[in-house]
Amino acid sequence: MALKSTQTNKYETACFVQECAVSSELAPNGYIIKKSAEGLPYCEFESTLMTFNEYNRMKRRYDANNVDTVIATDERISDLIRRNQWRGEWNHPNPDIKGQQYSDIRMTIPEPTRTSHFISKPRLEGDRYRGHIITHPRTECGRSVASEIIDLGAVPCFSVRLLGNMIPNAPVNQPNMRVSKVITFDMVDFPSHAGAQADITPRVHQESAVVFLKELANYCCEQDESMKVVCESFQISTDEIMGINNGSIVVEQCDSRMHIPLKGKIRKEALSIIMERGI
Repeated sequence: MALKSTQTNKYETACFVQECAVSSELAPNGYIIKKSAEGLPYCEFESTLMTFNEYNRMKRRYDANNVDTVIATDERISDLIRRNQWRGEWNHPNPDIKGQQYSDIRMTIPEPTRTSHFISKPRLEGDRYRGHIITHPRTECGRSVASEIIDLGAVPCFSVRLLGNMIPNAPVNQPNMRVSKVITFDMVDFPSHAGAQADITPRVHQESAVVFLKELANYCCEQDESMKVVCESFQISTDEIMGINNGSIVVEQCDSRMHIPLKGKIRKEALSIIMERGI
């Protein structure tokens, strides 16, 4: 069982994370094919949604009890599960057009028309968070992922979308992320952990990179002490800093995206520059 970090850290900062995927470990014929009232096929299977007691590719480490407690005590999630409506999307919600940004509401509320699957029976099993997955029989995304599973033998992977706090300089092998809200587990392609893949090699999905105000973002990271510590602690390179959105630095690593809010003088300076340029 992972221990919670109890340290006081002046650099700790809230952030929005779209984490990389964890393999569902779906075995051959490890799913059930059912048909909807309209005769459309869909799949049901058990899946690993998130793993603990290790660092992922972005050097982030989560506490199992923290995540389990947040989900178990979330009134919204409990109500959605009760009504079979805790939905996830096929890939994280990112704009198709370069430079565009979704609103905070879009990022934190899954879109019904983009639903690929529903999640039920979430539970912590050792160092893995698992759940029961049902693909959507009617949406385009749901039909597509069902076809990949049934026709192509694809093994789905899942990625958590959450709100939380980064803990720079956390002790080695201790959580450096504290989760405050879990939004959902989206179905994406690139696993966050080396080896978390099936024998079938998944095709890596390349998202459209959202590049905006990159130079200003890098300037803020260079000038602000807190941002310097965060970048060094989480090994964030300048190439991974994509820009600024709504006063937050946007970092993209592999198939993962993180929003780190700027604070104090550097935030005011950045927003002033943005206003002056009419961006």
